[in-house]
Parts: sequence; structure tokens; C-alpha cells
Amino acid sequence: MSHQAPPADASKVRAPRTAVPVTPQTRASSLTDLLGAVVRLLPLQMKDELELAKRHVAAKGKKAGIGAGIAVVGLFFLALMVVALVVTLIGAFADPTFWFPALMVALAFLVLGLIFAGVGLMMVKGAMPLVPQEIVRNLEYDLGYLKEGNAFDPAEYDRLKAERAEAKRVEAAREAERKKVEKEENKKARKNGEAAPHPDRADASEAEIRRRADLRRRHLGDIRSGLDEKTSVKGQLAAFAAQRKGRGVTPETAHATEQTAPFTGAARAGERTAEAEDYVKDNWQPLALLGASSAAFVALAGRLRRR
Repeated sequence: MSHQAPPADASKVRAPRTAVPVTPQTRASSLTDLLGAVVRLLPLQMKDELELAKRHVAAKGKKAGIGAGIAVVGLFFLALMVVALVVTLIGAFADPTFWFPALMVALAFLVLGLIFAGVGLMMVKGAMPLVPQEIVRNLEYDLGYLKEGNAFDPAEYDRLKAERAEAKRVEAAREAERKKVEKEENKKARKNGEAAPHPDRADASEAEIRRRADLRRRHLGDIRSGLDEKTSVKGQLAAFAAQRKGRGVTPETAHATEQTAPFTGAARAGERTAEAEDYVKDNWQPLALLGASSAAFVALAGRLRRR
């Protein structure tokens, strides 16, 4: 018999993790005991997490402080180099034999300053971040166990988190590429004397800004009128009557179908009413038969109940 080969990515499929069963001690405890244990354990857990974070920050802060001190020493030597250069400049005009030794001293200060500043910056950079990712991950695990219980899987959580981070990175790269392409197209269009195909809202002309503001102002006014109609019984009845008579537009509801307000509630209500009216006209015979059958069934049920 020939056996079919498994798919290439079969090994990559993760089997669902079975939830850890509840311990007998937890199952035998009452609800009050469980709540009391939660209230007692949560502060202890937070205390331990804060203690770990404090110790880590203390160690990292000490290293960063030493690095900052070394960098300050390097900056001090660089300042001395500037002073030595000034002395060299003065000596070049006062005594020609004085400028060369002063220049050597400035060069020595430059070398020392660069060395100390570089070492200090490397130590500070190595101490970053002060709050490690492990502390943040532990807090996320705590929240996960509180939310899902034994069904929480730290490995699955890390995998989903990595996938979300990768998706964000890919989306950011696509957005950057899109902006780059739009920028090149706009540059090419301006070079040919044409309008930019992808205008930036920040670079819009004054006329475009005024036009957008006017359209937005009219839209806001239409929304305000729509709210009045929604809260006014008279406005609702007027819109309903106008749509029922001829599916026409009255002065009270004329603004409901403008381009600036395509989602006005009154217009939508009128359209739904017209559709229902057409449905009744096209299907009045089946509806009448259904009504007669329902009436006969009710009458028959009443007679059977009397018997």
C-alpha cells in the first residue's frame, strides 16, 4: 500500500495545549476560601515583581551612573582641549615657538576626551533599558493567568505577541513604501507641471482647505438637523408622509439626500418604507391568503377549546 506523504508544513502546526487540571486542594476549597487566597496572593505577587524590578533598576542604574560619570570626564577633557586650542592660537601670534607644544597638549586632551566619552556612552547604552523586558513579560503572564486560569499558555502568548509585532512591522514597512511611491509620483507630477496625484493634507492649498471646511460645515449642519428630526415626532411624521405619497422630497427633507449627508436617518426611513410598500403591492395575494388562513386557524382553535 502506498502511503501519502504528510504536508511539508505539518511539523509547524502547533497542537492545542491541554489546560492544566485544577488541583484537588483548589477544587475542595469553597468560594470564600478561593477569594481570600486571591486577595492574599495578589499583593505578595506584586511585591515580588516590584522587588525584582527594584533590584534590576538598582544594578542597571549603578552601571549607568558610572558610565555617565566617565562620559562627564571625557567632556571635561574635551573642554580642556578647547582651552588648549585657544592657547595655541594666542601663542602662534605671540611666540612662534610656543604654539606647537600647546597643539600637542590639545591633541592629547582630544584623545583622552574621546576615549572617556566613548567608554561612558557605551556603558550607559549597555545599561538600557532600565526596566527589563523580563519584568514586563512577567506582569503580562500574571494578567494572563488571572484572566484565563490554567488555560493560559505562556509559549502561545509569546508566539501571538511576536506575530502581532511582525504584522505591525510589515504594515509599517508597507506604509513607508507607499509614502515613498506617492512622494516620487508627486515629485514627477510637479516636475511636469501637473497637479500632485497624492496631495498631502498638510500641504493643501488655501482654497482646498476652505472648500473642505465649507463641506464639513454643511455636513455638521445636516447632522444637527437630522438629530432634530430624530428627536421630533413632527419631523418623523413629515418625512414618512413625504416618502409614502410620492417618494418625493419636501422642503423639510430636501437636505436628507444631498451629497454632504448620504446617511440621514429620515431618508433611510423613507427608502425602507417605499421598499415595504412595493413588496406589499407585488405580493398582496399571498399575503391576503396567509391572513385568511390565520383567521380560519384561530377560529377553529377557539371552537375546539369550547368543546
